[in-house]
Amino acid sequence: MKKILIILILLLETKLFAQDLNIEFKILKNNHTQISDLESGRLFIIFQKEKPTSIFSGIPYPDLKMNPVFGIDVSNWKADSSLIVEGKNLYGFPKKNIAELQKGDWYVYALFKNFDSSKSTGEAETIYGSPVLINIKSSNEVQEFQLHLDKILENILQPVDRKHFKYESITSSLLSNFWQMPMNYKFQVALPKSYYLNPEKKYPILVMVGGFGERYYNKIISEKVLMDSNTPEMIVILLDSKAPFGDSYQVNSANNGPYGDALVTEVIPYIESKYRCIGDATSRFLTGTSTGGWSSLALQIFYPDFFNGVWSTCADPVDFRQMELINIYEDKNAFINRHGIERPAMRDINGEPRYTLKTEVWAENILGANNSYHRSGGQWGSWNAVFSPKDSLTGMPKMIFDPETGKIDSNVAEAWKKYDLRLYLHNNWKNVGSKLDGKLHIWMGTADSYYLNNAMLLFDRFMKSTSNPKSDAEINFICGEGHACDSEIPLELMMEQMLKRYKKSNNIE
Repeated sequence: MKKILIILILLLETKLFAQDLNIEFKILKNNHTQISDLESGRLFIIFQKEKPTSIFSGIPYPDLKMNPVFGIDVSNWKADSSLIVEGKNLYGFPKKNIAELQKGDWYVYALFKNFDSSKSTGEAETIYGSPVLINIKSSNEVQEFQLHLDKILENILQPVDRKHFKYESITSSLLSNFWQMPMNYKFQVALPKSYYLNPEKKYPILVMVGGFGERYYNKIISEKVLMDSNTPEMIVILLDSKAPFGDSYQVNSANNGPYGDALVTEVIPYIESKYRCIGDATSRFLTGTSTGGWSSLALQIFYPDFFNGVWSTCADPVDFRQMELINIYEDKNAFINRHGIERPAMRDINGEPRYTLKTEVWAENILGANNSYHRSGGQWGSWNAVFSPKDSLTGMPKMIFDPETGKIDSNVAEAWKKYDLRLYLHNNWKNVGSKLDGKLHIWMGTADSYYLNNAMLLFDRFMKSTSNPKSDAEINFICGEGHACDSEIPLELMMEQMLKRYKKSNNIE
């Protein structure tokens, strides 16, 4: 009985301290012009038990054991004034309230992002400061800590061209008209080994869409593989994924703009005119994995006459009745399933959930303006921007579900239907079906980490049910494989199959 009483007293004391904890941060900006001119954006305060060795850049996996990060929106922060932030107003992950913090020593630093969705590259200007060691005491007195913002996080500059690797950026008229300001489309071009040896030869192109957040300057193919005598020769293009609200998914969007049309009417024609490409529909191919698996498949489906085949792996949901584990059209709540428990969002290879959707969205909420995922630039923020209509009052993407409760907006869900690839094909099969003959090649693990196999199974069932014409789509399910099924079809083998397809399309022996 005494032990129980002691525990209750300790719990009560902890609760009282948590309620009375009164922390303030005084944030000072350096008078450097690039720093002092930043007035509105998102301020982050990052806590770590060990001295930081890198700068906070997001939350790739919402680990409930990670070091706490807190955020707050800031507006009209004048250059010559300090900013006082009360801890009770901060929104955090994996501690929602700063009062939940463990008392004692912490390394703390501030980071400020100027969120400007109209930036031509979708980049956010970021400033930060050096970490300071503080001690949080169990006290109801005000504890004020001073943090500085005196460093600029430099954006990655466009890489320098190499002989076989070119890094391009062109101004898109379509995107510029949409945003009413200059907008650039970036990409990388890898030239085959014989490109400079045979100046008369022309090549098919392979348009590659990377995983979520893939940047055009990342490695597209190693130089060793590119120059290997056994590697099929194609001009390989890596598209940049960055858009104003996250990943563009390379399709037209009410919020990001006409990325799909810009690709097929501006970017690819530019590449085919500058480099020695064959330049017809039979010579254009697509591939991608995860986000890129969906994007490449969508491009082939939405522009069936423009491309001659897609090799898609681990694609994002292709049927929104299984958006991960949500039925966007019928479920009322994204976070809670029909059994009344929190819906998992990721599992390990043995099926054990790693985190729930509610936790995943919570981690995105910390990154976005108004404590909401819809401007986080993360996974759900990107899906939401690509698939949702624009709010005519705010100019921002309408939210598919409430960021705190998970309640699904059925009107927004209805608008998502135009991006549901299975539904699109169902509604347009008579016009599109024959144009996709021999063009769909898909791989998916049966134990996908994000439950993406469920949507692909529905897609597969539809394709097998088609008639007039009957689909010949190749859909491969790899038993027991997680979200790494791209290893089942090496790039060199894909390229070999693409060249065979090109030759068949042109009756070349």
